[in-house]
Amino acid sequence: MIIFYRIPGDSPNMRKVSVMLAETGLPHTVQQVERQNDGQLAEEFHRINPNATVPAIIDQQTGVTLFESGAILHYLAEKTGQYLPTSIQARAEVMKWLMFEVANVGPTMLEVYHYLLTDTAELPDAVLQRYKSRLANLGHILDRQLSEREYLCGEYSIADIALYPWLLIWEDMTDVNLATYPNLHTWVNKISERPAVRAALKM
Repeated sequence: MIIFYRIPGDSPNMRKVSVMLAETGLPHTVQQVERQNDGQLAEEFHRINPNATVPAIIDQQTGVTLFESGAILHYLAEKTGQYLPTSIQARAEVMKWLMFEVANVGPTMLEVYHYLLTDTAELPDAVLQRYKSRLANLGHILDRQLSEREYLCGEYSIADIALYPWLLIWEDMTDVNLATYPNLHTWVNKISERPAVRAALKM
C-alpha cells in the first residue's frame, strides 16, 4: 500500500502524484498532513520529509519513503513498469523532459505565483515581466517539441504527467491564452480527456 501525504486543497505538485496513482492503479491511501498554528506542517511529518513540503509517499511494501514530485513519479514508474520506457534511448528522452519540468517550468511558475499572489511588497514591473517572459519562452519550447509528436516523448510518460498540472494554471499565471501555443493546447486537451486524469483531478 502507498501512503500519499498531502495537504487540503490542491497544487500542481500534488496533482502529479494523484494522476500517477490513478494512471497506475496502485493501491493507496491519502494522509492529510496537518498545519500547526504557525502555518508549518506538523513536526512529525519532518521525519518523512525534512524539507516539510508535500507531496510525499511511503511505500509500505518496500519501506521506501520519498519526497519531491519528480522522484516520486520516477519511483512509481520503476515500481510498476509503466510510463517509463525500457530502452536506454527512450528512457533518457523521458528523463530529460522530466528534468526540464522540475528544473525550469515548476520553479518559474512558483516564482510568478509568489509575486502575483503572495508578495505584498512593491515589486518593479521588470521583475515580474522577467519571469513571465521566461514562461513564454518555455511555452514556445514545449510547443515546438509537440509539433511532430502526440506526447512530449512520443508515448505518454511521466514527463507528460509532471508537466500537465502546471499547464492547467498557465493562463492564470502568464496572462497568455494557451491557444497561442496550438500544439501545447492540443496536448493539454488530450491529456484532460484521459479517464485516470479526470478521476485524479476530482480527488
